[in-house]
Amino acid sequence: MKSNQPYALFIRGSKEQAFEISDQLGFDSHIEALAISLFEDGPETMHVQALFETQKQAEVCLNGLKFSADMECFITQLPDEDWVSKSQAGLPPVEAGRFWIYGSHDKDIIPKSVPFPIEVNAGLAFGTGHHGTTKGCLMIFDRLLKTGFSPKHVLDLGCGAGVLAIAAAKALKQPILATDIDSDAVAVTSENAELNKVEKYIESYQADGFNSRYLKGRKFDLIFANILARPLMGLAPDIVDALTPGGKVILSGILDEQAEAVSNTFTEKGLEISSQPSLSGWTSLLGSSPL
Repeated sequence: MKSNQPYALFIRGSKEQAFEISDQLGFDSHIEALAISLFEDGPETMHVQALFETQKQAEVCLNGLKFSADMECFITQLPDEDWVSKSQAGLPPVEAGRFWIYGSHDKDIIPKSVPFPIEVNAGLAFGTGHHGTTKGCLMIFDRLLKTGFSPKHVLDLGCGAGVLAIAAAKALKQPILATDIDSDAVAVTSENAELNKVEKYIESYQADGFNSRYLKGRKFDLIFANILARPLMGLAPDIVDALTPGGKVILSGILDEQAEAVSNTFTEKGLEISSQPSLSGWTSLLGSSPL
């Protein structure tokens, strides 16, 4: 019988460091974890937990990660419990406006009043909406929809697990383009789209920036860009150029202290930027292209 005592890899550091590590674990690692979770353990720090069947798998994964020497890390075997299920059960549903993000363990408690439930499980916890960056994007999107904003051409740039593309497909019931630099993210987005029965609306492709044949020359009324601050600022000219007149971009993956720099970068490119309330140390921004 297979042991229910997995080996847990713990890595602790700043919020930005932890978020980058979770991305590596989910999409860049050659060793697939049983589950990956992000936890806040202080006002400025977070830790990442990845579960593996064997100590060797955890060690190989750790050796393949790139992270700062000042980050704490260790591997330990957990007590005899069903830790994958426990990890999933430890992620409560997240309400973000009219969107309700849940794991399969909570399928039976979806409120009847929720118009847009989205199922994503804990194996990719960092991309499920339980993080303030994704939740912030969904809350801005929901507010835009309530104002009557009805985008015809939507891009989820850096789609990760595809939560934002799925949300747009459920709310708009029209084709949505989702791209990511990582092929695994594209595959996960397709799987989650099928899980949520919106696969007919979502096209997902691997694309490294706007020079890709899937993005080059295309214009969008709405762009989700939930990445990280530095890549966002580097992509600012291309993102702005890809917006239609009056188009919107929702920017996220931005630590509170980085928000001003990101805002200034996009303002210099001609967008009107409005900051949204911080969620757990992360700020999301709404950018509007002039008519």
